[in-house]
Amino acid sequence: MKPNVSIIIPIYNVKPFLEQCLESVLAQDMPEIEVVCVDDGSTDGSSDIIDRFAARDERIVAVHKENGGYGKAVNRGLKHATADYIGIVEPDDYVDPTMYRTLWEAAQRHGCPDVVKAAYWRVCAAGTEEEHMLPANYLHCVSKVDEPFQLAEDAEFLFHHPSIWSAIYRRSFLDEHNIRMREIPGAGWADNPFLMETLAEARTIVYVDEPLYFYREFNVGSSSNVKDPSIIYGRWLDMDDIVKAQHITAPRILEGHYNRGCAYLEMLNDDFDVEDPEIKRNIKAMVARIDYNAVITSQKIPQNYKDAYQRHVSAPARLTHKIGRVFK
Repeated sequence: MKPNVSIIIPIYNVKPFLEQCLESVLAQDMPEIEVVCVDDGSTDGSSDIIDRFAARDERIVAVHKENGGYGKAVNRGLKHATADYIGIVEPDDYVDPTMYRTLWEAAQRHGCPDVVKAAYWRVCAAGTEEEHMLPANYLHCVSKVDEPFQLAEDAEFLFHHPSIWSAIYRRSFLDEHNIRMREIPGAGWADNPFLMETLAEARTIVYVDEPLYFYREFNVGSSSNVKDPSIIYGRWLDMDDIVKAQHITAPRILEGHYNRGCAYLEMLNDDFDVEDPEIKRNIKAMVARIDYNAVITSQKIPQNYKDAYQRHVSAPARLTHKIGRVFK
């Protein structure tokens, strides 16, 4: 029987969490699933766990490959996936037993939309004595619930963490638009451009206002675990390339996109030497692509993000923007 959803799990050295992840996926109350486990060259015993689970459950497809990074692993999984809808689970997370049935049923109710998305639980300070759960920041904030919409109508998702794993994607939609993960070494925040490309290209999005995924946050509110600043500015510039290529002008989408740009500028300000020539050059490129007036007049972009952005806008440039606004 053909599965309804293929769930891709890109796996690299996550032995402490992998069994819980796999158990939660296999415990779905919709049995018509396929679980494509892509072992990205693990060296910690994760490979043995995958093979053990595959031997006991025929729904698991075990794929072993040399290490190539998160994006390559997901794309390899797509080559093996056979269902009409694709889900992605990160191997140090776990899912509610109703997740894929809930998303699949929403897809059937609404004529097989391109994307069906849910909220999620934030497992904050994961693995510490302070571990606790909070709902995704966008829970109860999306205006369109259980009805098809486009990102231009409500771009709330763009203001929050790029939770690409709290969704399922229609396979033919991904293929039609040639949407794949960027094959960036390591993790590399490949979820950023994937989020923008899928949501902006989608003709129909359906949102289920329930937290169905458990996302572990090991270092809340800091980019200090990112040692390479090019990951931060590079992924936002990738997203902006998508915005330009799709000729996006919808104010709500651009506002969400600029919000992320300003947030990433704050990360760069806080954790890196912004006078370093390479960082400075890329910050300049980011600032040049952000609409000054859209940021300053936004009611949704936080003031600290605006301040991080304005730090890199020269006084003459600010004056030019203000004059332009007055005489439009």
